[in-house]
Amino acid sequence: MNSAQIHWARCRAWIEAATLQGPRLESIEEVERRIASGQYSFWPGINCAAVCEVRQYDNKKALVVVHGGGDLTELLERIEPMLCSYARRMGCDVMMGEGRKGWERAARGNGYRFGMITMMKNLEN
Repeated sequence: MNSAQIHWARCRAWIEAATLQGPRLESIEEVERRIASGQYSFWPGINCAAVCEVRQYDNKKALVVVHGGGDLTELLERIEPMLCSYARRMGCDVMMGEGRKGWERAARGNGYRFGMITMMKNLEN
């Protein structure tokens, strides 16, 4: 088992919990596949972890935190600055986070503002 696999085994539960708290758009297995393919990057902390994706839009390039879990203080004080540095190196113009509304209040101190809202309607019968 390599270092990344050891960190994933330790942090997986935090990311899985994050996938289960939202609208369940993807499974933990899909997250693992996207990390393995390089579509997502995995950022382990001591007591937290984040999963990110670089997205190219027409006018901006963004590093998007698609899943984060574990210790919130560590995520915002230790991991977030590293993500910003990585985003700059990747040529990103903005950092974005996807998640529940509560993240807006938590991340405000790091300079984040509410950018958009996504409305969802289940179409299942």
